[in-house]
Amino acid sequence: MKGMKELWFKRDGHIPVLGHRGICEKYPENTMISFEAAINIGVDLIEFDVNVTKDGELVVIHDNSIDRTTYHTGLTRDYTLAELKKIDFGCKFSEEFKGTQIPTLRELLSYVSENTDTLLLNVEIKDYSHEVVDATVAMLYEYNLAERSVIACFNAEIIRYVKAVYPEMHTQGFPGRYMSNFTEGTYDCMFGMGIPIHWGGCTDDSIKKDVELAHSRGILAWLFVADTPEDVERCVKFDADNITGNNPAVALEVLRKMGLHR
Repeated sequence: MKGMKELWFKRDGHIPVLGHRGICEKYPENTMISFEAAINIGVDLIEFDVNVTKDGELVVIHDNSIDRTTYHTGLTRDYTLAELKKIDFGCKFSEEFKGTQIPTLRELLSYVSENTDTLLLNVEIKDYSHEVVDATVAMLYEYNLAERSVIACFNAEIIRYVKAVYPEMHTQGFPGRYMSNFTEGTYDCMFGMGIPIHWGGCTDDSIKKDVELAHSRGILAWLFVADTPEDVERCVKFDADNITGNNPAVALEVLRKMGLHR
Protein backbone atom coordinates (compact mmCIF):
# COMPACT_ATOMS: atom_id res chain seq x y z
CA MET A 1 0.00 0.00 0.00
CA LYS A 2 1.28 3.47 -0.83
CA GLY A 3 2.14 5.86 1.96
CA MET A 4 -0.98 7.63 3.21
CA LYS A 5 0.49 11.08 2.55
CA GLU A 6 1.16 10.23 -1.09
CA LEU A 7 -2.50 9.44 -1.69
CA TRP A 8 -3.45 13.11 -1.44
CA PHE A 9 -1.21 14.16 -4.31
CA LYS A 10 -1.33 13.98 -8.06
CA ARG A 11 1.47 11.70 -9.19
CA ASP A 12 2.85 10.23 -12.40
CA GLY A 13 -0.01 8.58 -14.24
CA HIS A 14 -2.60 9.33 -11.59
CA ILE A 15 -4.90 12.27 -10.87
CA PRO A 16 -7.17 11.51 -7.87
CA VAL A 17 -10.93 11.52 -8.47
CA LEU A 18 -13.52 12.57 -5.88
CA GLY A 19 -17.15 11.47 -5.74
CA HIS A 20 -19.32 14.46 -4.79
CA ARG A 21 -21.78 13.39 -2.07
CA GLY A 22 -21.06 9.90 -3.38
CA ILE A 23 -22.48 9.69 -6.91
CA CYS A 24 -25.16 12.31 -6.45
CA GLU A 25 -26.11 12.36 -10.12
CA LYS A 26 -27.39 8.78 -9.94
CA TYR A 27 -28.24 8.19 -6.26
CA PRO A 28 -29.77 10.23 -3.43
CA GLU A 29 -26.95 12.48 -2.29
CA ASN A 30 -25.12 11.90 0.98
CA THR A 31 -26.63 8.45 1.51
CA MET A 32 -24.92 5.13 2.11
CA ILE A 33 -26.08 3.75 -1.24
CA SER A 34 -24.48 6.73 -2.97
CA PHE A 35 -21.19 6.41 -1.07
CA GLU A 36 -20.99 2.65 -1.58
CA ALA A 37 -21.54 3.09 -5.32
CA ALA A 38 -18.72 5.65 -5.51
CA ILE A 39 -16.35 3.42 -3.59
CA ASN A 40 -17.22 0.43 -5.79
CA ILE A 41 -16.26 2.22 -9.02
CA GLY A 42 -12.85 3.15 -7.62
CA VAL A 43 -12.88 6.80 -6.57
CA ASP A 44 -9.95 8.02 -4.53
CA LEU A 45 -12.04 10.30 -2.30
CA ILE A 46 -15.63 10.89 -1.31
CA GLU A 47 -17.04 14.24 -0.24
CA PHE A 48 -19.86 14.58 2.27
CA ASP A 49 -21.42 17.14 4.59
CA VAL A 50 -21.87 17.16 8.35
CA ASN A 51 -24.74 18.68 10.32
CA VAL A 52 -26.01 18.05 13.84
CA THR A 53 -29.38 16.95 15.25
CA LYS A 54 -31.40 18.33 18.14
CA ASP A 55 -29.97 15.65 20.41
CA GLY A 56 -26.36 16.27 19.35
CA GLU A 57 -25.90 13.44 16.84
CA LEU A 58 -23.74 14.10 13.77
CA VAL A 59 -25.56 13.34 10.52
CA VAL A 60 -24.56 13.45 6.88
CA ILE A 61 -26.67 15.99 4.98
CA HIS A 62 -25.71 18.95 2.81
CA ASP A 63 -28.29 21.54 3.80
CA ASN A 64 -29.00 22.93 7.24
CA SER A 65 -32.62 21.97 6.54
CA ILE A 66 -34.28 18.82 5.20
CA ASP A 67 -36.53 20.67 2.76
CA ARG A 68 -34.65 20.03 -0.48
CA THR A 69 -33.93 16.30 -0.05
CA THR A 70 -37.18 15.16 1.58
CA TYR A 71 -40.91 15.89 1.46
CA HIS A 72 -40.65 17.34 4.97
CA THR A 73 -39.53 20.75 6.16
CA GLY A 74 -37.48 22.17 8.99
CA LEU A 75 -33.93 22.56 10.22
CA THR A 76 -31.83 19.48 10.79
CA ARG A 77 -31.03 20.90 14.22
CA ASP A 78 -34.74 20.88 15.10
CA TYR A 79 -35.11 17.10 14.71
CA THR A 80 -33.79 14.32 16.91
CA LEU A 81 -31.90 11.51 15.21
CA ALA A 82 -34.79 9.12 15.87
CA GLU A 83 -37.17 11.55 14.13
CA LEU A 84 -34.86 11.94 11.14
CA LYS A 85 -34.47 8.18 10.79
CA LYS A 86 -38.25 7.94 10.23
CA ILE A 87 -38.08 10.35 7.28
CA ASP A 88 -37.52 9.11 3.73
CA PHE A 89 -34.38 10.62 2.18
CA GLY A 90 -34.62 8.69 -1.08
CA CYS A 91 -38.07 8.93 -2.61
CA LYS A 92 -37.84 12.63 -3.51
CA PHE A 93 -34.85 11.76 -5.70
CA SER A 94 -36.59 8.70 -7.16
CA GLU A 95 -39.22 6.20 -6.04
CA GLU A 96 -36.56 3.57 -6.77
CA PHE A 97 -34.82 4.65 -3.57
CA LYS A 98 -37.87 4.88 -1.35
CA GLY A 99 -37.04 4.15 2.28
CA THR A 100 -33.44 5.42 2.16
CA GLN A 101 -32.41 6.80 5.54
CA ILE A 102 -30.17 9.67 6.46
CA PRO A 103 -26.79 8.26 7.56
CA THR A 104 -25.05 9.25 10.75
CA LEU A 105 -21.41 10.22 10.54
CA ARG A 106 -20.66 7.19 12.71
CA GLU A 107 -22.37 4.85 10.25
CA LEU A 108 -20.37 6.23 7.34
CA LEU A 109 -17.02 6.19 9.14
CA SER A 110 -17.64 2.66 10.38
CA TYR A 111 -18.31 1.51 6.82
CA VAL A 112 -15.20 3.24 5.47
CA SER A 113 -12.92 1.88 8.18
CA GLU A 114 -14.19 -1.68 7.67
CA ASN A 115 -14.20 -1.72 3.86
CA THR A 116 -11.37 0.47 2.53
CA ASP A 117 -7.70 1.00 3.31
CA THR A 118 -6.93 4.00 1.14
CA LEU A 119 -10.16 5.96 0.55
CA LEU A 120 -9.73 9.63 1.49
CA LEU A 121 -12.52 11.70 3.03
CA ASN A 122 -13.48 15.28 2.24
CA VAL A 123 -15.55 16.23 5.30
CA GLU A 124 -17.41 19.50 4.82
CA ILE A 125 -18.70 21.20 7.96
CA LYS A 126 -22.13 22.68 7.27
CA ASP A 127 -23.11 23.53 10.85
CA TYR A 128 -20.68 26.37 11.51
CA SER A 129 -19.98 25.66 15.17
CA HIS A 130 -16.83 24.73 17.02
CA GLU A 131 -18.77 22.01 18.80
CA VAL A 132 -19.54 20.23 15.54
CA VAL A 133 -15.92 20.56 14.42
CA ASP A 134 -14.68 19.14 17.72
CA ALA A 135 -17.11 16.22 17.62
CA THR A 136 -16.30 15.49 13.98
CA VAL A 137 -12.54 15.46 14.51
CA ALA A 138 -12.92 13.29 17.61
CA MET A 139 -14.92 10.73 15.64
CA LEU A 140 -12.39 10.73 12.81
CA TYR A 141 -9.72 9.86 15.35
CA GLU A 142 -11.97 7.23 16.95
CA TYR A 143 -12.11 5.40 13.61
CA ASN A 144 -8.42 6.02 12.79
CA LEU A 145 -9.45 8.13 9.79
CA ALA A 146 -8.05 11.53 10.74
CA GLU A 147 -4.97 11.07 8.57
CA ARG A 148 -7.21 10.14 5.65
CA SER A 149 -9.49 13.18 6.05
CA VAL A 150 -9.61 16.85 5.16
CA ILE A 151 -11.96 19.28 6.93
CA ALA A 152 -13.61 21.62 4.43
CA CYS A 153 -15.78 24.66 5.02
CA PHE A 154 -17.02 27.80 3.27
CA ASN A 155 -16.70 29.69 6.57
CA ALA A 156 -13.08 30.81 6.83
CA GLU A 157 -13.33 31.17 10.61
CA ILE A 158 -13.94 27.42 10.85
CA ILE A 159 -10.85 26.70 8.74
CA ARG A 160 -8.73 28.93 10.98
CA TYR A 161 -10.19 27.27 14.08
CA VAL A 162 -9.33 23.80 12.83
CA LYS A 163 -5.71 24.74 12.14
CA ALA A 164 -5.37 26.51 15.49
CA VAL A 165 -6.79 23.66 17.57
CA TYR A 166 -5.91 20.66 15.38
CA PRO A 167 -2.79 21.75 13.47
CA GLU A 168 -2.18 18.21 12.24
CA MET A 169 -5.50 18.07 10.39
CA HIS A 170 -5.71 18.81 6.67
CA THR A 171 -8.09 21.62 5.76
CA GLN A 172 -9.73 22.75 2.54
CA GLY A 173 -11.06 26.20 1.80
CA PHE A 174 -11.98 28.04 -1.38
CA PRO A 175 -10.87 31.19 -3.20
CA GLY A 176 -11.48 34.03 -0.76
CA ARG A 177 -14.33 35.56 -2.74
CA TYR A 178 -16.43 32.46 -2.07
CA MET A 179 -15.85 32.31 1.69
CA SER A 180 -17.50 34.08 4.60
CA ASN A 181 -15.31 35.65 7.31
CA PHE A 182 -12.35 35.49 4.95
CA THR A 183 -8.95 36.97 5.76
CA GLU A 184 -5.76 36.66 3.70
CA GLY A 185 -4.28 34.58 6.51
CA THR A 186 -6.87 31.90 5.80
CA TYR A 187 -4.81 30.80 2.80
CA ASP A 188 -1.99 29.92 5.19
CA CYS A 189 -4.34 27.43 6.84
CA MET A 190 -5.31 25.57 3.66
CA PHE A 191 -3.99 22.21 2.48
CA GLY A 192 -6.41 22.15 -0.46
CA MET A 193 -8.49 24.75 -2.30
CA GLY A 194 -11.81 23.85 -3.91
CA ILE A 195 -12.04 25.70 -7.22
CA PRO A 196 -15.36 25.74 -9.13
CA ILE A 197 -15.39 25.51 -12.90
CA HIS A 198 -19.05 26.29 -13.58
CA TRP A 199 -20.21 28.85 -11.03
CA GLY A 200 -21.25 32.30 -12.19
CA GLY A 201 -18.25 34.28 -13.29
CA CYS A 202 -16.06 31.21 -13.86
CA THR A 203 -14.00 31.63 -17.01
CA ASP A 204 -10.89 29.86 -18.24
CA ASP A 205 -8.92 32.89 -17.11
CA SER A 206 -10.42 32.98 -13.61
CA ILE A 207 -9.91 29.23 -13.12
CA LYS A 208 -6.31 29.52 -14.29
CA LYS A 209 -5.69 32.37 -11.84
CA ASP A 210 -7.27 30.42 -8.96
CA VAL A 211 -5.07 27.41 -9.67
CA GLU A 212 -1.99 29.62 -9.90
CA LEU A 213 -2.92 31.28 -6.60
CA ALA A 214 -3.27 27.92 -4.90
CA HIS A 215 -0.01 26.53 -6.26
CA SER A 216 1.90 29.72 -5.47
CA ARG A 217 0.95 29.23 -1.82
CA GLY A 218 1.66 25.51 -1.75
CA ILE A 219 -2.05 24.62 -1.73
CA LEU A 220 -3.46 21.73 -3.76
CA ALA A 221 -5.92 22.83 -6.47
CA TRP A 222 -9.06 20.68 -6.36
CA LEU A 223 -11.40 21.44 -9.27
CA PHE A 224 -15.16 20.82 -9.21
CA VAL A 225 -17.54 19.73 -10.72
CA ALA A 226 -16.56 17.92 -13.97
CA ASP A 227 -19.24 15.64 -15.41
CA THR A 228 -18.47 15.68 -19.13
CA PRO A 229 -15.33 14.47 -20.92
CA GLU A 230 -14.71 18.04 -22.01
CA ASP A 231 -14.82 19.30 -18.43
CA VAL A 232 -12.44 16.59 -17.27
CA GLU A 233 -10.01 17.49 -20.05
CA ARG A 234 -10.27 21.17 -19.01
CA CYS A 235 -9.38 20.25 -15.43
CA VAL A 236 -6.32 18.35 -16.67
CA LYS A 237 -5.33 21.37 -18.75
CA PHE A 238 -5.65 23.61 -15.69
CA ASP A 239 -3.24 21.35 -13.75
CA ALA A 240 -5.84 20.09 -11.27
CA ASP A 241 -4.53 18.13 -8.30
CA ASN A 242 -7.81 16.24 -8.12
CA ILE A 243 -11.10 16.29 -10.00
CA THR A 244 -14.58 16.13 -8.48
CA GLY A 245 -17.63 14.71 -10.22
CA ASN A 246 -21.31 14.37 -9.45
CA ASN A 247 -20.84 11.28 -11.61
CA PRO A 248 -17.17 10.47 -11.02
CA ALA A 249 -17.37 7.55 -13.46
CA VAL A 250 -16.92 10.12 -16.25
CA ALA A 251 -13.63 11.41 -14.85
CA LEU A 252 -12.41 7.89 -14.13
CA GLU A 253 -13.09 6.78 -17.71
CA VAL A 254 -11.52 9.84 -19.32
CA LEU A 255 -8.45 9.87 -17.11
CA ARG A 256 -7.84 6.15 -17.57
CA LYS A 257 -7.97 6.59 -21.36
CA MET A 258 -5.43 9.42 -20.96
CA GLY A 259 -3.20 7.25 -18.80
CA LEU A 260 -3.86 9.51 -15.82
CA HIS A 261 -5.65 7.17 -13.41
CA ARG A 262 -4.54 3.73 -12.32
